[in-house]
Amino acid sequence: MKHIHISELKPGMRVVNPGLNWLAHPYLYMDDTVIESEEVVQKLLEEGYQEVYIDPSRSEQVPPPAPMMAEDQSIVGLLGASSVKARFPIGEEMLFATSVHDDSVKYVRGFMRDIRSGKLNMAPAAAILERIVDSLERNADALISLSRLRRTDSYTYAHCVNVAVLTALSAQHQGKSRDQVFAYGMAGLFHDLGKSLIPPAVLNAPRKLNKVERALMKEHPRKGYEQLLKTPGIRTEVLQGVLYHHEKYNGSGYPQGLTGNEVPEIGFAVGVADIYDAMTSKRVYKEALFPHRALSIMYKMSDKELPSNVLIRFIRMMGVYPVGSVVEMNDGSRGVVSMSNPAQPVKPVVSLVRDPLGEPMPMQVCDLAAANCGLEIRRCIEPEAANIDPARVLALSSS
Repeated sequence: MKHIHISELKPGMRVVNPGLNWLAHPYLYMDDTVIESEEVVQKLLEEGYQEVYIDPSRSEQVPPPAPMMAEDQSIVGLLGASSVKARFPIGEEMLFATSVHDDSVKYVRGFMRDIRSGKLNMAPAAAILERIVDSLERNADALISLSRLRRTDSYTYAHCVNVAVLTALSAQHQGKSRDQVFAYGMAGLFHDLGKSLIPPAVLNAPRKLNKVERALMKEHPRKGYEQLLKTPGIRTEVLQGVLYHHEKYNGSGYPQGLTGNEVPEIGFAVGVADIYDAMTSKRVYKEALFPHRALSIMYKMSDKELPSNVLIRFIRMMGVYPVGSVVEMNDGSRGVVSMSNPAQPVKPVVSLVRDPLGEPMPMQVCDLAAANCGLEIRRCIEPEAANIDPARVLALSSS
């Protein structure tokens, strides 16, 4: 037997009864049992137990929970398939999508600058959203890949465009009308409008904010909402998306601390897109997370910060390995995810361009879901480390 503090207790360990008097040892947990999960450990801690005796010879090797869907095919299989299909090859759509993305970033830069002087020109927004929605309908993978591949001189502007794309796409995946998709995208585009009214020294601080600065930042949803409220004809859904995108399912959000269904659906839609893009973007104070890693972390927010149905829809939509991801296969070869597979998110189409030795090779397009493929994704890697230009590969993959 081994005596340990209960914080050291892990799933698979067998707790044994050492035969001690429980009156003399009230904080010793003595049931003879195998610990099945971290939840059991947490429950014992909450009940006040502080120590246990275990039998290492009878303990089991229980693997830790899978990071998420990239490692757990059974969970992925429960997600189902998307009804949204590409109508144009990604190579054809990339040129148009690049123009849309660049023009959208330019527009955001303009309205974020102008709002500081009390002006907000929303006239171009309708045309911008029309082009975004058109591109998503033709081939959503093009704009999704650009959210990671396009580099701009300001995270804030590109972030608004990326959230608009992701939010509009989430509405499209739910089968909402084009008019509703348009409204969702508009909410995403303007969700951080209020940040333009936050002092730049706070907004761009390359460090953690102090208590006063955090309180100031938490006002940006309300500030953006109040600015948009002055716009004649502004849709209610757009206002809701802007005001509520930082509210959380468990009430831990802001500015109102709403819970559950008190938060409008569009608030959660913008919120999940906001979190994902923030996690997968490089900032001055942090590196970007790979998409599958960000989705893994987000999945743990299920029915806590975010509703599980919203998260599952979003994960299915992104496909675990979004188009444009540079990946290494189980044989060492490397390439770029060139087509998503909503039915089997861990088995997209990959355009291989480097052999197992890292040398250039003629492009080989592999559908990982095909029975005769035999390849699996081992890991994601940075394009620079792999010496691969994802945008070029995507342009060539459908030519």
